[in-house]
Amino acid sequence: MGFTTLRGDALVNAITCASAACFLLFGYDNGVFAGIINTEAFLSQFNYPSSTLTGTIVSIYNLGCFLGCIIAGLIGRRLGRRLTIIVSQWVCIVGTILQCTAFTVGHLIVGRIVTGVATGMATSTIPTWVSETARANRRGPLVALQLAIVSGGILIAYWLDYGMLYAVGQVVWRFPVAFQAVFSIATICMVYFLPESPRLLYDKGRIEEADQILCRLKDKPIDHPDIIRERTEILAAIELEHSLPKMTVRRLLFEPSELKLLRRIIIGFSCQCIQQLTGIAVVIGYLPYVAHNEIGLSQNLAQIMGGIGAVIYFIASFPPIYFVERFGRRQCLIFGSIGMTLCWTLLIIFLALGEQRNNKGLLYAGIVMMYIYQIIFAFSWLSVPWIYPPEITPLNVRHIGAAAATSAEWLTAFLVSEVTPTAVTNIGFYYYIVFAVVCAASIPIVYFFYPETAGRTLEEIDMLFAAGSIHGRDFEEASPEKMHDELMDRVAVSFVERTDGETKDTIHV
Repeated sequence: MGFTTLRGDALVNAITCASAACFLLFGYDNGVFAGIINTEAFLSQFNYPSSTLTGTIVSIYNLGCFLGCIIAGLIGRRLGRRLTIIVSQWVCIVGTILQCTAFTVGHLIVGRIVTGVATGMATSTIPTWVSETARANRRGPLVALQLAIVSGGILIAYWLDYGMLYAVGQVVWRFPVAFQAVFSIATICMVYFLPESPRLLYDKGRIEEADQILCRLKDKPIDHPDIIRERTEILAAIELEHSLPKMTVRRLLFEPSELKLLRRIIIGFSCQCIQQLTGIAVVIGYLPYVAHNEIGLSQNLAQIMGGIGAVIYFIASFPPIYFVERFGRRQCLIFGSIGMTLCWTLLIIFLALGEQRNNKGLLYAGIVMMYIYQIIFAFSWLSVPWIYPPEITPLNVRHIGAAAATSAEWLTAFLVSEVTPTAVTNIGFYYYIVFAVVCAASIPIVYFFYPETAGRTLEEIDMLFAAGSIHGRDFEEASPEKMHDELMDRVAVSFVERTDGETKDTIHV
């Protein structure tokens, strides 16, 4: 059976697999350079670059990802979800070729930027595609699965790099870089045969095509009550969006809107910023550093301890596939923030006392806290910030909301990766206080301003924001049935107003 004949859960699972291949690349790209930039083969090829230049080679990838998010926001709706993903993977193949054939730093940096652009385009589009094709009660788990796959990509990169250390010559670093193309080719081959988001097609007026895809996704006929209900809700939400005045940057920033667009974009943007500012990249990247420089382990053993951390992180990223829907987005984030605050606090105490007293037992305890931190992060802040943006932004601007949020992820990651080497060199582990403070501050932010979206359709979430609540906790009290009825009432009122003679502009992006 080919992809073109799949229906129901089999089709949704195929979309998940295709997305997983791309997110595997995302994780691999994030981890592959960490293990090769200090190899003799790499350093000799690029004339032993300074630590500052090496940091730029690594972090410039995040800047490319930021640019990719902007590009996806500009062209995402026009190209559609699946074509944007396919284009991004061809761009990634070009970037991979540029990197693995590089003989100068400038050549390598260009390749890093191009690959980053591809990753930014893909990561801002895939969660939206998955969210718009999955059932409400599977949307969170499926996106959470993508993020578990990211940690799998990091794991593959880490151990492939480690294995290549025993090779000789330029293949030590060129082969791991070239291996990125495998994931891109696999993604293209799968996504090409899979359907577009029916919600996007409805919004573009391609009703018949959207009906066929919606029926395939649900594996039900067009006259089935479930299809009729969901189709009605989607079209009603589109009607409500189109009943509002034309959306401009000025109106978004300075004028109130029934859809609360600015609030929704700020929530998605802040969620991704906080994710990076909790310090996960520092823990993953500097665990071997602490093991080697603070405890005094050999470089090889320190790398193995880092690899163990990658395995723990990968395993811990799977339980959220269940937790994120069972306990909801808000509880996962709040309890995760509490746990990470405690981990950072104890880590700082253990490292400070261990260094002061020359007590290796306390330093090893610091390593343990890093492992525990990765588990807690994987349970909470790993997946939810990627689930949120496509859930909470309206269909007509969903690609922009997702791109804005994902661009925040990459811009913050770039800043952290640029600042961290200098900060660790100058003030050591006291730099970690910044991350402890961010984790603590995120608790009230989530409690008061982040809505609970678990188990609700994307159209019900639109109505939750239109209801006017400003407290995230209040969203938990709204029933889906009430939201459905209110959506129908609002669209009916909007239709009457417009047929009375006042025709309002459609939202244009």
